[in-house]
Amino acid sequence: MSSVLKTILTAAYLAVCSQAASAQSVTDFYKGKTIQIVVGFGVGGGYDLYARSLGRYLGKHLPGNPTVVVQNMEGAASVRAANFVYAGSPQDGTVIAAVNQNAPMYQLLGGAGAKFEAAGMQWLGSMTNSNGLLYTWHTSNIKTLDDAKRQDVPLGAVGVASDSVIFPNLVNEMIGTRFRPITGYAGSSQIHLAMERGEVMGRGGNSWASVQTANMNWITEKKINILVQVGLESEPDLPAVPLLLNLIDDAERKAVIRVVSLPTALGYGHWVAPGVPKDRVAALRTAYAAVMKDPDFLNETRKTGMVIRVQTGETLDGLVRQVTKTPQAVLDRTAQILKWKRGEP
Repeated sequence: MSSVLKTILTAAYLAVCSQAASAQSVTDFYKGKTIQIVVGFGVGGGYDLYARSLGRYLGKHLPGNPTVVVQNMEGAASVRAANFVYAGSPQDGTVIAAVNQNAPMYQLLGGAGAKFEAAGMQWLGSMTNSNGLLYTWHTSNIKTLDDAKRQDVPLGAVGVASDSVIFPNLVNEMIGTRFRPITGYAGSSQIHLAMERGEVMGRGGNSWASVQTANMNWITEKKINILVQVGLESEPDLPAVPLLLNLIDDAERKAVIRVVSLPTALGYGHWVAPGVPKDRVAALRTAYAAVMKDPDFLNETRKTGMVIRVQTGETLDGLVRQVTKTPQAVLDRTAQILKWKRGEP
């Protein structure tokens, strides 16, 4: 055997051994462990429902078959939860973030209290993504965007970093509506209860996927008036609902809308902290992808009406990189429109 061939074979053997050792170390690490999926909102909303569905199957497909639990950590529209996962939790792959899809944009716009960086998030994947909606309850007198230009329209909201504040402020600036977000609600369940009671007229920012999953009867029974959708393209199921991007001609304003719309492409995505070892990130991504193809998982999602539009962690990494490359002038204009100041939104 030639020395060259021997060298090649030795290198190949060592590579295989290295891969096997790495795989074994991941298995050994996760065996007997408990993984936390930290949801930045209360129980019952879209982020919570999707995280719990993921949690029921993730351990099955991860080496070592760890236990997976869901923890709800409300506060500041999930900034608290994002900070915990990114900077306050073990950097070992046992804590996964299920937080506001706006988190990368929030940090880039200088949102107060952000102890995380968009560029440092290691994405595992996304279960679904869809446009954000702004809607009113059927008993209100606000049926169209023109109606919302004639009077103040109180909307239930969480905090300044949430779509429930971002989208109403954006639409107000772009087309002259008079939506008035009222912050302080813990999450979707509380906002919707207030809407049904007549405390507020509606909500801005809930996703189409969330409505389909948790409140599809609102559509079939015509309980809500969907006034506008925010995203890069119209939802196929909502051809009659105007897309905000299509209502604007000005190039600068369109650029701002695209910045705010990019997080809708992230959707219900999940990430881990920057210090998590790459081999564990790879294992988590592989397990995540396997869950999305699991027959039992798919059967469950069909029964519950969950919308599944799978995106890989690599795809989400690319989307976030796109956001981080947005010109500063556009980011500054976006922050101004959303009424955010750096460190003081």
